[in-house]
Amino acid sequence: MLSSTVCRSCASANLIELDSEMNIHFPGLKSLDQPSIHAFPKLSVCLDCGLTESVISEAELRKLRECASNVVRISL
Repeated sequence: MLSSTVCRSCASANLIELDSEMNIHFPGLKSLDQPSIHAFPKLSVCLDCGLTESVISEAELRKLRECASNVVRISL
């Protein structure tokens, strides 16, 4: 469950929590052989500015970590 009661971007209290389905995959040609990760996070959406935040389950996060260890990381 997402715990924010106000939007972190615009401070609006006009938030809604939604269920979602997400297919996570890594970018680039080197990642084509990596499996995608199916996740079903809760989304918190600000109905004023559109900021969307999500939290994935521990099991989905574990799969993401495993796949990420095989992918070249990009530093920003």
